[in-house]
Parts: sequence; structure tokens; C-alpha cells
Amino acid sequence: MHVAVVGGGPSGCYTAAALRKVLPGVQISVFDSRPAPFGLIRYGVAPDHQGMKNVARQFERLFASGGTEFFGGVTVGADLSLEELTDNYHVVVMATGLAQDRPLGIPVDPYAALFGAGEVMRYLNSDPDERLRAWSDDPSRRLGQDVLIIGAGNVALDVARLLAKTDEELIGSDIDDTARASLEIPRIESIRILGRGPREKARWDAVMLTELCALPSTEVWIDGERVTASDQETPTTIEIEFTRTPLRVDHVDERSVLVAADSAGSGAEHVYVVDSIVTATGFVAADPQGPHTSFDGSLPVVRIGGCSSGVLGNLAENRALAKAAAAEVVTLVDQKTRRAGADGIRPLMDAAVLSYDDWLAVDAEEVRRAGPGRCRQKISSLPEMHVVVDAHRRAAHSRAGSDATRQQLSL
Repeated sequence: MHVAVVGGGPSGCYTAAALRKVLPGVQISVFDSRPAPFGLIRYGVAPDHQGMKNVARQFERLFASGGTEFFGGVTVGADLSLEELTDNYHVVVMATGLAQDRPLGIPVDPYAALFGAGEVMRYLNSDPDERLRAWSDDPSRRLGQDVLIIGAGNVALDVARLLAKTDEELIGSDIDDTARASLEIPRIESIRILGRGPREKARWDAVMLTELCALPSTEVWIDGERVTASDQETPTTIEIEFTRTPLRVDHVDERSVLVAADSAGSGAEHVYVVDSIVTATGFVAADPQGPHTSFDGSLPVVRIGGCSSGVLGNLAENRALAKAAAAEVVTLVDQKTRRAGADGIRPLMDAAVLSYDDWLAVDAEEVRRAGPGRCRQKISSLPEMHVVVDAHRRAAHSRAGSDATRQQLSL
């Protein structure tokens, strides 16, 4: 039995692990458009939340135990078609997530400094594909001293915390210091967070707010009431306001301007003049009309996670959904039909595709490169990642040749 999983993030890896339990002997191929596995864990979870990132250890055991193969740097719809997968696998599981920030849905001046929370988080997580990396030399792509965040969920608080933390408070993280300097985060003086609904309906977890308020370098205000004070000379001020509905984003005198209405009943307009605006209002599929979603139901395809529900769940929800997806896969597997699995796909891919063994070499190199106060220095350049992989492959080939020579001499 052969199953392909498209997407190497939490949903995909949890599904692969669940499949190994319900289908003993199944051969699983995990494809990801990025060269590294673990998706949201590597590129989406805040770089100062290393405890949450450690869930990747579970997935490492999945790939190391055999029967599950990783193909990194493969985009379904470009490098491989969905039809090529269904021709070679009994079932295809789509776990491609939600890769883009949700648009605000209001008029936005094209010159306004507008960032998505997802793209900021990916940039600070060293995602080589993040478009902000290509704009690192553009002075207009700096956050500035005054930042406004639209949204009052966990992602909004993640962004606010990372923007507010000092170098010392980031010790132990794997934040991309080059990206942090490019956005000029250390220059930030004030952060304002706007929520649409009332305070009691804030969508953040209480522990997230507690963590933000515990930063010694910040002073937090909620609806005009000071919640925490700082004894530092120049703390970062974080002001949280509720019942603010965005109406439009303007660009005036080189600054970004958000006009919002009071949704509590008065309808009064509030104007916020800032250097940049970060949207944290959710995520959508990168290509809702593409090969990940356009099958007509006649193909043995199962969707899971964000690309199925339109919502990015937490890890516990991902794990539960994975069990249900694995059960659905069992009902679709036609064991009487032969499929080639990975052997049928390999000839269709080039040498640039990374295996899990290649990833282990990248992982070790990132840990080796870790600077002071960092647990690793992620490689954010695809060419540089391939240099590391090529060196690893040459070394492995050389060792294999030496072992063969010694074996022949011993005969």
C-alpha cells in the first residue's frame, strides 16, 4: 500500500503517524514545497517558543523509523501533477495548510506600509521563500517606530511579543537576526493592537497575554487602563484597544493611516497614524483554485487541516483530525490495485529534491552555526542549503566507497 501526503507540516506528519498505526506496512511519501520538513512548526511557530517547536521530535521519529520518506522542494501542481500522484499512490492526502494572510477586505492605499502577520513570522523564522527577504534592501519595507496590529488573537500577540522583545529577551530562540535587523525591529517604540469585538471576546489564550505582560521591557495598556509598568528608562509601549472595526487604510505624508469605527455602538471614527500596519486576521489558501482543491471527488484524495476547513487549528486539533483522516484513507485504499509508490515518482524528479537524510545534514549545520544566545542559525537561502546538502552527499559517497574498498581488501 502506498500513500502520498502533500504537506510536511503538523497536519501532514500527524496523518502519516496515524496511518502507520492503522495500516501496518503502508509506505508513505511526504512531499513539501519547501526543502525542509515540519512546515508551520519550523516557519510559523514563533521563534521564541522553542517548547512548541519541540513537537518536531515526534515527527523525526516518524521519518527515522522507516516506511515514511520525505521529498523536499517538490510543489504539486508544478513539479508533479495531482494525476501523477494518484497514478502512483493508492490515496493522496492533501495537507497544504493556509499559506497566505487573509486580506483585510477594505480599501487599502497601495503605498501604505502593510505587512501580513504570517509573512512577518515566516521572515523572522528564516523562510527562504518569504517575499520580504527579496525586499530586505528596500527602505520602505521597514516597520518604523510606531506599529499597529489589526487583530486580537494569538498570532497578533505572537507578533507583538517578538517586536517588543529585546536582544536579551530573545536568548535561547532561533530568530533570524538578519531579518530582525532588516525590519529595524529594535527601533520600535510603540505597538498598538486593535480588536474588532469587545475585550471579553478576545480570541487569544490567556497565557499569551500573560507572557506579553511579563516582559520587563514593555508597558501594557488595555482600553486606556495601564496593566503593567516597566522600570526601564525607555520601555516599549503596547496599547490594546477593542471594538475597533477597520474602514480603510490611507497613506499620508509618508505614514500609514488606519481609519476605524467604534463598533460598540457610537460608530465614531478613530484615526491611527503609524509607520506600519500588520494584519493578523487569519489565513487563506495560497491558490484556492489550484491543483490542491480542484479535484472533483472521483479521485482517492483526502484533505485535512487548513486546506479542508479554512481554519488553522492548534496542534491538539491537528492530531485529532489526523486520526479521522487516517480512518478515511483506510476506506479508500484499494489493495487489489497495484501502485508503484515512490519508485514511480522518483524518475519524475530531479537531483535538487531533498531527502530526510539531506535534511538531517542541514539540521546539524544550522545547530553548528548557532551564534551567542541562539539555539540554531537557520539557513535562509535555498542555494546555501543545497551547498550543505551537496557536501553531505559527497562525503557520504566517499565514505561508502571507502567502506567498499576495505570490504574488498578483507576478502
